Amino acid sequence: MLIYQLKIEIKPYKSDEFINSARLFSRRICKQKGCLDFNVYQDIDKENTYIVVGEWKTHQAMEKHFQTQEFELLIGAVRVLGETFEMIIAEVSKTGGFELAREQIGSEQRKTPVVD
Repeated sequence: MLIYQLKIEIKPYKSDEFINSARLFSRRICKQKGCLDFNVYQDIDKENTYIVVGEWKTHQAMEKHFQTQEFELLIGAVRVLGETFEMIIAEVSKTGGFELAREQIGSEQRKTPVVD
């Protein structure tokens, strides 16, 4: 699974316009082949900051998405309505619940050398 995340700081007077735009393109993006999930979140500490997260089944599906009109609309909205943005793309090696988290914490603790 691949994930991209856009962190966007929207101009204060443009938040409503961004939210309305996000509703339109997010519905269409969710229907694209290979899209596992697509959401827009508001940062609870920064009123005009939003996080866009897209999850894709394969590299090919994400690459195809990047060539769609919906992605162009998203980037256009970010450029026109935003002050700053950054993008992160990551590949997920494991998914799971609480047990996976405990397993990962345990494996990290075992890797940490003990210093006397």
